[in-house]
Amino acid sequence: MGLVGCGFAIASTVFTLFMGIRYEKNIKRMDEKIKDFQLEEYRRKEEEEKKAILRAEVFHIGKGWKVSIINEGKCQARNIRIISSDLTSETGRIHIMNEPIVPYPVLNRNDRFYLDLCLMQGHNIKPTIHLVWDDDFGTNRTITQSLCLC
Repeated sequence: MGLVGCGFAIASTVFTLFMGIRYEKNIKRMDEKIKDFQLEEYRRKEEEEKKAILRAEVFHIGKGWKVSIINEGKCQARNIRIISSDLTSETGRIHIMNEPIVPYPVLNRNDRFYLDLCLMQGHNIKPTIHLVWDDDFGTNRTITQSLCLC
């Protein structure tokens, strides 16, 4: 009887030791995953802090149309350019009245600037524009957007 009890005690000790080692390995592996996730999240947030996010809005005031270029990012945008074959008098039949302000030198976070549009008969009602800018994340960052002039 004492031999059987001693065998059970040894078996339970070995089993407990094995489970403890396995449990420790699982905890260490999960800790590594959590650390990796936290580091990746930190890198992602750090990158977002360096990005300017631009978008354009069109609105109608009185008899004229305006395009508002807005920086919704967390960093200032520099050297903002608008590239579009649709915003020309010849092809798109749309003219930017205050064109000399582009390229716009600096647009801070939550700031905007406006472009006045002159629409000609038969103009493109959904011109596509490419906004190009520089920020702390990189140079010549771009977004393509369609405007609705309906």
